[in-house]
Amino acid sequence: MIHKISKEKKIQTQITPSEFSTKFDESGRRMMICQNSEPGGKYWKGHICRTWCIVSNDCEAVLCYRCVQRIVEPPIIRGEYVAKSDKPKGWKFMKLFVAQDGTVYHKGEEQPELKGTLPATVIEPKEPKKKMTKEEKQVAITKLSAEISDLKAILFSEQRKGKRAEATRRLSKAHRELKKLM
Repeated sequence: MIHKISKEKKIQTQITPSEFSTKFDESGRRMMICQNSEPGGKYWKGHICRTWCIVSNDCEAVLCYRCVQRIVEPPIIRGEYVAKSDKPKGWKFMKLFVAQDGTVYHKGEEQPELKGTLPATVIEPKEPKKKMTKEEKQVAITKLSAEISDLKAILFSEQRKGKRAEATRRLSKAHRELKKLM
């Protein structure tokens, strides 16, 4: 014979007993009061807390988010990145780089015998790329798709090797550009 156990009795049998106050809200979720509701506890910092937190059925104690914030140190906020040298990025990889003081570097190694003989290297900043709008992107995709279909037709009908090779190169280039847009 199978006995039906009511939902309330089933929940009560699964709950782990706790020394802290426990109650259920209107939707049946278990709530427990913060550990700092009683003075002298493990995480006691001189402040009584009356916050109720939603917990699982096997929970024995809970520490609310406010008490956790009082215990934990604030995050370390570091300042902005400061460059280690006065030289630009990638100067070690340049075939020839001349610093402002006239020091000459060949592939990142200093060349003292050439110091002061060459003018300083001028590094021009990159211009920012203009971002395409959705409409511009859609127009470009449509144009490339039409070009690809034309090139495929040419490739299919062309008999001469040179023209076929040229069409294949243009087709590959169009595919690469289309892939960048996608």
